[in-house]
Amino acid sequence: MTEETVRDNARFFSIQDEVPRMAITMGVGTILESRQCLLLACGESKARAIRDTIEGPVTAQVTASALQLHRDVVAVVDEEAGRLLERREY
Repeated sequence: MTEETVRDNARFFSIQDEVPRMAITMGVGTILESRQCLLLACGESKARAIRDTIEGPVTAQVTASALQLHRDVVAVVDEEAGRLLERREY
């Protein structure tokens, strides 16, 4: 990862040496080619992102909204993350 990314992520760790220096990334196209996809979200801080991903339009501004095009997605969200969903029973 770039030094800027390492610095940005440092706030999530007790000491600088714990911050990961490497990561694996995957493009949206590759994700959409998968047989099944699991979307997992917890906490109130994810509520807007979950709403926009599941009920909003498919848009580049919300990359995860592309999951609406996937043939087999399972979304598991807690009450807080799902609190802004209008069609919760789905």
